Amino acid sequence: MTTGALKGIRVIDLTRVISGPHCTMILGDLGAEVIKVEKKDSGDIGRGYAPFYKGESTYFMTHNRSKKSITLNFRHPKALDILYKLLQDADVLVENFKAGTLEKMGLAPEKLLEMNPRLIITRISGFGQDGPYSNRPCFDAVAQSLSGLMDMTGFPDEPPVMMGAYVCDLSAGLYGVIGTLSALHAREKTGKGQVVDVALLDCACGLTHSAIMNYFLLNDLCSRNGNQDRAAWPASFYHTADNKMVYIHAGQDTAFSSFCKISGNEMYLSHPDFSNLSMRKNHIEECDQLVSQWTSEHTLTEIMSLCEANNIPCAPVNSVKEMIRDPQLIHRNMIQKINDADLGDITTTGPVLKMSETPPAIQCSAPRLGAQNYEIYHNLLHYTEEEIAQMTKEKLI
Repeated sequence: MTTGALKGIRVIDLTRVISGPHCTMILGDLGAEVIKVEKKDSGDIGRGYAPFYKGESTYFMTHNRSKKSITLNFRHPKALDILYKLLQDADVLVENFKAGTLEKMGLAPEKLLEMNPRLIITRISGFGQDGPYSNRPCFDAVAQSLSGLMDMTGFPDEPPVMMGAYVCDLSAGLYGVIGTLSALHAREKTGKGQVVDVALLDCACGLTHSAIMNYFLLNDLCSRNGNQDRAAWPASFYHTADNKMVYIHAGQDTAFSSFCKISGNEMYLSHPDFSNLSMRKNHIEECDQLVSQWTSEHTLTEIMSLCEANNIPCAPVNSVKEMIRDPQLIHRNMIQKINDADLGDITTTGPVLKMSETPPAIQCSAPRLGAQNYEIYHNLLHYTEEEIAQMTKEKLI
């Protein structure tokens, strides 16, 4: 782990499941040394989540590459001393326990900052470190439900639908990275660390786009809208002649003009009810019918070719099997094969960020539980081999 923009930054990772591990994974891809401290014997909860490949959870492997793993019995009376020793010279601590857990462990931020004034403490939780919900447990779907995201998703005459990925967890991880990097930048000026407080519910609220402003300023309730774009028409998903689905966004005036020309509907360009975006809002169904009729007479390949040639945003509705073969994603190195010493070659998602001078890179595959115990306890913390043997015998590590 020697390359990247964050080379020289040490991160102590007390996280589990998705939001925290996703945050520290990105920091690891960016070159930070990430030391994941896991429960002795069981490790991160995510290690137990199906499905499994050769006994290892793909759920866990997805969010825990570019890290080292050590084990620690958090309930052992000597565990706190080890954590303090790890944090004395660390740059960042990331945790995603329920609010107040860090304090109960004896790792209150004020104590840690007194010991290491330059430490960045990034705290990711369901509801934040304060407020009436702060002590509640939270999962991604809870944040989706409370924030209104779920009520906004689906078709008007059907129940709300949970999003297909853990968007609140993942966005909390991203905001955790943003907060951590901002705090590191501020530390360069002030020399001081600080606490970064990220909440899944806050992140979910931030994903609702203009729903809050629309409600207060326009008394407009952002309800379920199916596949129809909320701001441009026509823009939706349509069936093709070869029984496939395609997304076409011909809502902007230039794109609508191009669509009318390629579909033989030039008469709508001079029609006052269709000539501009604001007027088409009153004729969404008719706009959809225009596109639907056209796509029903053409194959997906024909539609993609015509739309691309006329600069109309368009995309097939890919399955994962199709997505991983997409030439753009392959070109962007988003589908990467890495080698794991035990499992062999593993194909995974590549780093999203692209940087010209310090490009992120997958430093290693997800570690086996406690794989770096000797490296960290002996080489970094300078415990002797005899002390490590005794710690193992005492079931401390």
